[in-house]
Amino acid sequence: MEKIKGCPCGRSPTGVCIGWHALSEEKYLEMKKKYEETSEADKKRNPFNHRAIDGLGE
Repeated sequence: MEKIKGCPCGRSPTGVCIGWHALSEEKYLEMKKKYEETSEADKKRNPFNHRAIDGLGE
């Protein structure tokens, strides 16, 4: 099994790479706002979030 990678760019709200390093600043801020509006229950149920743009890291 492949080891889940951390987030070296610091953009991931989960601490695990979800591909946000590839987003423009504008798109990143949009995705961050959507993530922050996600309920805590949804965050706990799916910590990698459906908004990950390229799965669990590259």
